[in-house]
This record gives sequence, C-alpha cells and structure tokens, in this order.
Amino acid sequence: MCNLYLIIFRILMSSLSITTNDGVKLAYSKTGENGPNVLLIHGWSGSRQYFRDSVQDLAKQCQVYAYDLRGHGDSDKPTWGAHVARLAGDLRDFLIALDLKEVVVVGTSLGCAIIWSYIELFGNERLGKAVFVDQAPLQFYASDWKLGSNGCYDAASLATLRMMLKYDFDAFAKGTAEGCMQRPPTKDTAAFLISETKKADASFLGALMADHTQLDWRPLLPRITLPCLVMVGKKSQCFPWQGVQYVADNIKGSKVEVYEEGDHWLYIEEPQRFSSSVIAFATQ
Repeated sequence: MCNLYLIIFRILMSSLSITTNDGVKLAYSKTGENGPNVLLIHGWSGSRQYFRDSVQDLAKQCQVYAYDLRGHGDSDKPTWGAHVARLAGDLRDFLIALDLKEVVVVGTSLGCAIIWSYIELFGNERLGKAVFVDQAPLQFYASDWKLGSNGCYDAASLATLRMMLKYDFDAFAKGTAEGCMQRPPTKDTAAFLISETKKADASFLGALMADHTQLDWRPLLPRITLPCLVMVGKKSQCFPWQGVQYVADNIKGSKVEVYEEGDHWLYIEEPQRFSSSVIAFATQ
C-alpha cells in the first residue's frame, strides 16, 4: 500500500509544469493549501523528489512548491542555458507564472547560488524570506579563500568531474550519496536517489558546474536585505562548515542553525528537523 501511495504521489507530482520565456518546460509539484508559500529549490544533479520526506510535514502549515531545474528530473533537457543566471531567470519565470508573492525560497546547495543570482538580477521581487542550506559562497579556491568545495575546487578537479560525468555517469550517480550523507542510505533510498540523479543530463551537469563553481557571491552577501536562515552541516563532506558559516556571518541579521552531525543533504538525513525549522522560520 505504501509503495502504491508513493507511485500515485509521484505521478501527481509530475503532472504540473510551467514554460520559461525561452520555451523550456519545468516540472513542478504543489502540496498544501494554507499558510505561507514555500518554494524548495534542489541542488546540482538532484531533483524536487529529493524533498519527498520533508514535503508532507511542511504542507501541514505551508503551501509547498518544488520544481525540477532545467536539465534535471522531469524538466526539459535543453542544450542551452547551463548557467546559474539562466536558472535564476527560470526561478523568476516560475514565480510569475504562478503569481507567487512573498515567497520563502529554500535553496539547497546550488539552489543557494540560484537565489543569490536572482537577488543580484531582480532584487527582492516576489520574495519574502530565504533559507540557504549548506552552500559556500565560492566553490573554487582563491588567494583569499580556502573554504570552497572539498571536491571541485580548481580547474583540474573540475576537469576530472566532467570526465566522470561524460564517461561513467552510472558511477557518478552511485557515488553521490556517499559524499553527501553521514549514514549509508537504505537500499531502497539509494536506488531512489540514483534513479533521480540519472534523470539529469550529464553534459548539462558538466557545463553547469563549470559555471557554478567559479562564481563568487561573497560581495553580494552584505547587500542581502531579506530575512535569512542559514543551515550549516557541521560534518558536510562537500564544504568546510566554516565556508557555510561565512554566509550567515555576512548577511546582516541572518539566523543560523548548525546541524552538529549533519552532512550536505540535511533534508534527507534529518527531514523532520529540517521541516520544523523551515516552518518556524516561514510562519514567524
């Protein structure tokens, strides 16, 4: 019965879409009927389905939206637009298409950069609050920055990642959970995560990472005026926790929540705590 429910739930989630201003279909879901609008933005190589363990709790007090980024999940896989700025444009298209206002945007990993790019391009238009989950403001190392990505931090490591995406995408999909979670997932969860990752277009992922990993959002952070919550995974394998803490320290008035045992995928390993924190922030 549980498996049947999940199948039906996923069919319903895949039946909605909007079209961006350059003709790309973005698949999305909407759960919940009351409360503030909360929009979940997944990370690089993931999908909106990654939030499956959080959505139902969130929907008890919020109207929850989640969409698949272009090149990911059930959305279109165009050969263009593999840039964070284009994804920020997609976010704006999404908000306009559904006429969403005062939205609490929740960015996880790459989702944070999408929100930062949106704010740089469009200000606070249609946004009410922002949540940033385990993302440093610069992934590449620089002369004044050594708190970037643990895995993709310079031209050589980027080239290695792109080669793996091109020639062994299956191995990449199987290895993502190991680098983002403290505890090994169950067999069913691992299969689910792999299947969702493999929906993404490998070439698109490589091009997007080449853009994403070199962008430096540090100068933008002090200019953000939205109420913000930053979630830090103290045991994140993707970033030194100090790099994520830097985001909280440089957005004036932001709140920070540290997951002492948390890795990169906080919403998968600790979905109830994640949901409770987002609800509390969104409804206060």
